[in-house]
Amino acid sequence: MGSVLAASSWLAALVLWFAAPGLAADGAALAALAEVSELPAPCPSDMVLVDGDYCPAVPYVCARRDGPSAYRCLEYARLGRCGAPLEPRRFCIDRYEWPNRVGEAPRVFVTWYEAKKLCGEIGKRLCRRTEWTLACEGPKRLPYPYGFIRQPSPCNVDHRPIPFDIDAMIDPATRDAEIARLWQADPIGSHDGCVSSYGVFDLAGNVDEWTDNQADDPASPYISTLNGGYWGPVRDTCRLTTTAHGPRFEFYQVGFRCCADSDDGVDL
Repeated sequence: MGSVLAASSWLAALVLWFAAPGLAADGAALAALAEVSELPAPCPSDMVLVDGDYCPAVPYVCARRDGPSAYRCLEYARLGRCGAPLEPRRFCIDRYEWPNRVGEAPRVFVTWYEAKKLCGEIGKRLCRRTEWTLACEGPKRLPYPYGFIRQPSPCNVDHRPIPFDIDAMIDPATRDAEIARLWQADPIGSHDGCVSSYGVFDLAGNVDEWTDNQADDPASPYISTLNGGYWGPVRDTCRLTTTAHGPRFEFYQVGFRCCADSDDGVDL
Protein backbone atom coordinates (compact mmCIF):
# COMPACT_ATOMS: atom_id res chain seq x y z
CA MET A 1 0.00 0.00 0.00
CA GLY A 2 2.82 2.43 0.83
CA SER A 3 2.26 5.61 2.75
CA VAL A 4 -1.27 6.89 2.50
CA LEU A 5 -1.95 10.62 2.32
CA ALA A 6 -3.90 11.91 5.30
CA ALA A 7 -7.56 12.24 4.41
CA SER A 8 -7.77 15.93 5.23
CA SER A 9 -4.84 16.87 2.96
CA TRP A 10 -6.03 14.71 0.09
CA LEU A 11 -9.62 15.94 0.17
CA ALA A 12 -8.59 19.56 0.61
CA ALA A 13 -6.34 19.35 -2.46
CA LEU A 14 -9.16 17.74 -4.47
CA VAL A 15 -11.64 20.45 -3.49
CA LEU A 16 -9.19 23.21 -4.40
CA TRP A 17 -8.41 21.61 -7.77
CA PHE A 18 -12.08 21.46 -8.80
CA ALA A 19 -12.98 24.86 -7.36
CA ALA A 20 -9.92 26.88 -8.44
CA PRO A 21 -11.46 28.61 -11.53
CA GLY A 22 -14.21 30.26 -9.50
CA LEU A 23 -13.29 29.61 -5.89
CA ALA A 24 -14.59 32.92 -4.55
CA ALA A 25 -18.04 32.34 -5.96
CA ASP A 26 -18.25 28.61 -5.33
CA GLY A 27 -19.92 28.40 -1.94
CA ALA A 28 -20.32 24.63 -2.12
CA ALA A 29 -16.59 24.15 -2.65
CA LEU A 30 -15.75 26.47 0.23
CA ALA A 31 -18.18 24.63 2.50
CA ALA A 32 -16.64 21.30 1.55
CA LEU A 33 -13.18 22.67 2.25
CA ALA A 34 -14.27 23.95 5.66
CA GLU A 35 -15.73 20.56 6.51
CA VAL A 36 -12.48 18.83 5.54
CA SER A 37 -10.46 21.19 7.74
CA GLU A 38 -12.53 20.11 10.74
CA LEU A 39 -11.54 16.42 10.48
CA PRO A 40 -9.99 15.26 13.75
CA ALA A 41 -6.27 14.72 14.04
CA PRO A 42 -5.41 11.04 13.57
CA CYS A 43 -3.40 10.83 16.83
CA PRO A 44 -3.12 12.64 20.16
CA SER A 45 -0.36 15.23 20.38
CA ASP A 46 1.97 12.90 22.28
CA MET A 47 1.73 10.20 19.61
CA VAL A 48 2.88 9.77 16.01
CA LEU A 49 0.89 8.39 13.06
CA VAL A 50 2.41 5.35 11.36
CA ASP A 51 0.84 4.65 7.98
CA GLY A 52 2.59 2.05 5.87
CA ASP A 53 3.17 -1.58 4.98
CA TYR A 54 4.65 -4.13 7.34
CA CYS A 55 6.83 -6.81 5.75
CA PRO A 56 6.68 -10.20 7.54
CA ALA A 57 9.97 -11.37 5.99
CA VAL A 58 12.85 -8.92 5.74
CA PRO A 59 16.24 -10.53 5.05
CA TYR A 60 18.98 -9.47 7.46
CA VAL A 61 22.42 -10.13 5.93
CA CYS A 62 25.39 -8.78 7.86
CA ALA A 63 27.95 -7.20 5.52
CA ARG A 64 30.43 -6.22 8.26
CA ARG A 65 30.57 -7.83 11.68
CA ASP A 66 32.13 -6.63 14.93
CA GLY A 67 34.73 -9.40 15.06
CA PRO A 68 34.53 -13.00 13.78
CA SER A 69 32.34 -14.28 16.63
CA ALA A 70 30.42 -11.14 17.55
CA TYR A 71 26.65 -11.05 17.21
CA ARG A 72 26.50 -7.29 16.70
CA CYS A 73 26.48 -6.29 13.04
CA LEU A 74 28.30 -3.08 12.16
CA GLU A 75 26.67 -2.82 8.73
CA TYR A 76 23.78 -4.68 7.09
CA ALA A 77 23.47 -5.35 3.37
CA ARG A 78 20.88 -3.20 1.63
CA LEU A 79 18.28 -5.82 0.77
CA GLY A 80 14.98 -3.98 0.73
CA ARG A 81 12.78 -6.46 -1.13
CA CYS A 82 10.08 -8.06 0.99
CA GLY A 83 9.92 -11.86 0.94
CA ALA A 84 6.20 -12.10 1.76
CA PRO A 85 2.96 -10.23 1.01
CA LEU A 86 2.87 -6.78 2.58
CA GLU A 87 0.45 -6.09 5.43
CA PRO A 88 -1.03 -2.56 5.63
CA ARG A 89 -0.88 -0.85 9.03
CA ARG A 90 -2.27 2.48 10.22
CA PHE A 91 -1.99 3.32 13.91
CA CYS A 92 -0.67 5.77 16.49
CA ILE A 93 2.41 5.14 18.65
CA ASP A 94 3.87 7.05 21.59
CA ARG A 95 6.63 9.40 20.52
CA TYR A 96 8.77 8.26 23.45
CA GLU A 97 9.03 5.43 25.98
CA TRP A 98 6.61 5.41 28.91
CA PRO A 99 5.78 7.75 30.58
CA ASN A 100 6.24 9.56 27.25
CA ARG A 101 7.35 12.80 28.91
CA VAL A 102 10.59 14.51 27.89
CA GLY A 103 13.16 14.81 30.67
CA GLU A 104 11.81 12.00 32.83
CA ALA A 105 13.41 8.59 33.26
CA PRO A 106 11.82 5.76 31.26
CA ARG A 107 9.80 3.38 33.42
CA VAL A 108 11.44 -0.03 33.99
CA PHE A 109 10.92 -3.13 36.12
CA VAL A 110 7.40 -3.57 34.81
CA THR A 111 5.73 -6.81 33.73
CA TRP A 112 3.95 -7.27 30.41
CA TYR A 113 0.63 -7.35 32.27
CA GLU A 114 1.42 -4.09 34.08
CA ALA A 115 2.47 -2.40 30.84
CA LYS A 116 -0.75 -3.48 29.13
CA LYS A 117 -2.82 -2.24 32.09
CA LEU A 118 -1.09 1.15 32.22
CA CYS A 119 -1.68 1.72 28.50
CA GLY A 120 -5.34 0.74 28.88
CA GLU A 121 -5.86 3.15 31.77
CA ILE A 122 -5.14 6.13 29.48
CA GLY A 123 -7.18 4.90 26.53
CA LYS A 124 -4.29 3.30 24.64
CA ARG A 125 -3.01 -0.25 24.25
CA LEU A 126 0.28 -2.10 24.24
CA CYS A 127 1.85 -2.01 20.78
CA ARG A 128 1.62 -5.10 18.60
CA ARG A 129 5.01 -6.54 17.78
CA THR A 130 4.56 -5.80 14.06
CA GLU A 131 3.43 -2.23 14.77
CA TRP A 132 6.51 -1.57 16.86
CA THR A 133 8.75 -3.03 14.14
CA LEU A 134 7.18 -0.96 11.36
CA ALA A 135 7.46 2.23 13.44
CA CYS A 136 11.18 1.53 13.84
CA GLU A 137 12.05 0.36 10.31
CA GLY A 138 10.09 2.93 8.36
CA PRO A 139 9.04 2.40 4.72
CA LYS A 140 12.63 1.52 3.71
CA ARG A 141 12.72 -1.36 6.23
CA LEU A 142 15.96 -0.23 7.86
CA PRO A 143 17.71 -2.51 10.35
CA TYR A 144 18.41 0.46 12.63
CA PRO A 145 15.97 3.37 12.86
CA TYR A 146 18.61 5.69 11.37
CA GLY A 147 20.02 3.44 8.65
CA PHE A 148 22.09 0.35 7.81
CA ILE A 149 25.34 1.16 9.67
CA ARG A 150 25.52 0.65 13.44
CA GLN A 151 26.79 3.68 15.32
CA PRO A 152 27.71 4.26 18.99
CA SER A 153 25.32 7.18 18.69
CA PRO A 154 22.73 8.62 17.96
CA CYS A 155 21.04 5.94 20.10
CA ASN A 156 21.94 4.92 23.64
CA VAL A 157 23.65 1.57 23.01
CA ASP A 158 26.83 -0.40 23.66
CA HIS A 159 27.55 0.56 27.26
CA ARG A 160 29.74 -1.83 29.22
CA PRO A 161 27.52 -4.30 31.09
CA ILE A 162 27.49 -4.19 34.90
CA PRO A 163 26.99 -7.54 36.69
CA PHE A 164 23.69 -7.54 38.55
CA ASP A 165 22.86 -8.91 42.00
CA ILE A 166 19.73 -11.00 41.53
CA ASP A 167 19.02 -11.19 45.29
CA ALA A 168 19.16 -7.40 45.58
CA MET A 169 16.88 -7.14 42.53
CA ILE A 170 14.25 -9.48 43.94
CA ASP A 171 14.15 -7.91 47.41
CA PRO A 172 11.81 -4.85 47.39
CA ALA A 173 13.90 -3.29 50.16
CA THR A 174 17.05 -3.18 48.01
CA ARG A 175 15.60 -3.15 44.50
CA ASP A 176 15.64 0.62 43.88
CA ALA A 177 19.27 0.90 44.96
CA GLU A 178 20.26 -2.02 42.73
CA ILE A 179 18.44 -0.53 39.72
CA ALA A 180 20.17 2.81 40.37
CA ARG A 181 23.56 1.06 40.49
CA LEU A 182 22.91 -0.63 37.14
CA TRP A 183 21.22 2.37 35.50
CA GLN A 184 22.66 3.53 32.17
CA ALA A 185 19.49 4.71 30.46
CA ASP A 186 19.18 8.37 29.49
CA PRO A 187 16.26 10.70 30.22
CA ILE A 188 13.44 10.63 27.67
CA GLY A 189 14.14 12.89 24.70
CA SER A 190 17.92 13.00 25.18
CA HIS A 191 18.75 11.66 21.72
CA ASP A 192 17.42 13.86 18.93
CA GLY A 193 19.08 11.69 16.28
CA CYS A 194 17.71 8.38 17.53
CA VAL A 195 14.50 8.75 15.58
CA SER A 196 12.81 6.66 12.91
CA SER A 197 11.52 8.05 9.62
CA TYR A 198 8.05 8.17 11.19
CA GLY A 199 9.29 10.44 13.99
CA VAL A 200 9.42 7.90 16.85
CA PHE A 201 12.33 8.18 19.29
CA ASP A 202 14.57 5.68 21.11
CA LEU A 203 13.20 2.54 19.52
CA ALA A 204 16.75 1.14 19.49
CA GLY A 205 18.60 1.05 22.80
CA ASN A 206 17.93 2.88 26.07
CA VAL A 207 15.41 0.32 27.44
CA ASP A 208 13.86 -2.90 26.19
CA GLU A 209 10.17 -2.51 25.29
CA TRP A 210 7.31 -4.94 25.83
CA THR A 211 5.14 -5.69 22.80
CA ASP A 212 1.98 -7.74 22.29
CA ASN A 213 2.45 -10.84 20.15
CA GLN A 214 -1.11 -12.18 20.45
CA ALA A 215 -2.67 -10.46 17.42
CA ASP A 216 0.35 -11.14 15.20
CA ASP A 217 0.97 -14.78 16.06
CA PRO A 218 -2.05 -16.28 17.89
CA ALA A 219 -0.61 -19.80 17.64
CA SER A 220 2.61 -18.81 19.38
CA PRO A 221 3.06 -19.72 23.05
CA TYR A 222 4.67 -16.32 23.53
CA ILE A 223 2.11 -13.58 24.13
CA SER A 224 4.81 -11.28 25.47
CA THR A 225 7.72 -10.13 23.33
CA LEU A 226 10.50 -7.60 23.92
CA ASN A 227 11.75 -5.32 21.15
CA GLY A 228 14.57 -2.87 20.52
CA GLY A 229 17.24 -3.93 22.96
CA TYR A 230 18.60 -1.65 25.68
CA TRP A 231 21.72 0.36 26.56
CA GLY A 232 24.05 -2.68 26.73
CA PRO A 233 26.11 -4.30 23.96
CA VAL A 234 23.20 -6.18 22.37
CA ARG A 235 21.73 -6.30 18.86
CA ASP A 236 19.44 -3.25 19.18
CA THR A 237 17.89 -3.69 15.73
CA CYS A 238 14.36 -2.92 14.61
CA ARG A 239 13.65 -6.63 14.07
CA LEU A 240 15.12 -7.71 17.39
CA THR A 241 12.47 -9.76 19.18
CA THR A 242 13.12 -11.55 22.46
CA THR A 243 10.69 -14.36 23.25
CA ALA A 244 12.53 -15.90 26.20
CA HIS A 245 10.60 -14.08 28.93
CA GLY A 246 7.03 -14.67 30.01
CA PRO A 247 4.53 -11.89 30.73
CA ARG A 248 5.36 -11.85 34.47
CA PHE A 249 9.03 -11.14 33.85
CA GLU A 250 10.36 -7.80 35.11
CA PHE A 251 13.91 -6.52 35.15
CA TYR A 252 16.08 -3.43 35.49
CA GLN A 253 16.12 -2.58 31.75
CA VAL A 254 12.57 -3.61 30.70
CA GLY A 255 10.12 -0.82 29.81
CA PHE A 256 7.44 -0.17 27.18
CA ARG A 257 5.46 2.38 25.15
CA CYS A 258 1.83 2.46 24.02
CA CYS A 259 -0.05 2.41 20.73
CA ALA A 260 -3.62 3.27 19.71
CA ASP A 261 -5.91 3.12 16.70
CA SER A 262 -5.98 6.27 14.57
CA ASP A 263 -9.00 8.46 15.23
CA ASP A 264 -9.69 10.43 12.03
CA GLY A 265 -12.07 8.00 10.32
CA VAL A 266 -9.62 6.95 7.62
CA ASP A 267 -9.74 3.23 6.92
CA LEU A 268 -7.08 1.11 5.26
